[in-house]
Amino acid sequence: MTRTEQEIRRGAPTRGGAPVTAPGRSGVRRPAAPGASPGVRPVPRPRPAADERPKAVRRPAGRQRAPFVLLVVGLLCGGLVSLLLLNTVLAQDSFTAGQLRKETEKLQLDNDRLARQNAEAEDPNNLSKLADPNLRPDSQLNVYTNGRLTGESETQVGQDR
Repeated sequence: MTRTEQEIRRGAPTRGGAPVTAPGRSGVRRPAAPGASPGVRPVPRPRPAADERPKAVRRPAGRQRAPFVLLVVGLLCGGLVSLLLLNTVLAQDSFTAGQLRKETEKLQLDNDRLARQNAEAEDPNNLSKLADPNLRPDSQLNVYTNGRLTGESETQVGQDR
């Protein structure tokens, strides 16, 4: 099996192989290779030269997440501010609509009151009460009815006064 570049850099064992434990960490020592002396360390594997290895620029995990976290927080804050503004505008419109309803109701009541006063003033009984008591009907009134002159008059039709 092939090993990934990351495993090669870490010195991890090949896939499917037994993990290698360092002496002193787990307390269990590996059996020495046949023919090796007990105090001799194994020769380390040759590492590829710096020119041969790919240079991976790796940022810390916190720096990789920071722009995304800032973007999400910015979007949430923007959404919250827009909802607050929308709520404020709706509340203001509701307040204005309530004021207009009250004003319309008041004007309707005033209109009804004035219509009642006008109807009472036009009533013939009220007109006679409001009239000047010194006024009398004109006995000299000439009224045309069906083309004929009615009423008492001292002069005849067609004559000068």
